Amino acid sequence: MADSTDEDSPECRACGDLVASSTEQRVVTTLEDSETVYQHFCSDDCLESWES
Repeated sequence: MADSTDEDSPECRACGDLVASSTEQRVVTTLEDSETVYQHFCSDDCLESWES
């Protein structure tokens, strides 16, 4: 796996922070219209907030 930089890091779907700056990052993977979609979160708190 290649090292990522802040420039190519995804934003958290809940708060907009860059996910690479977090040591608690989470990814939710879903399938939509036969394509894989990744939802990135910087923490469990943001993931829980987005799920509710």
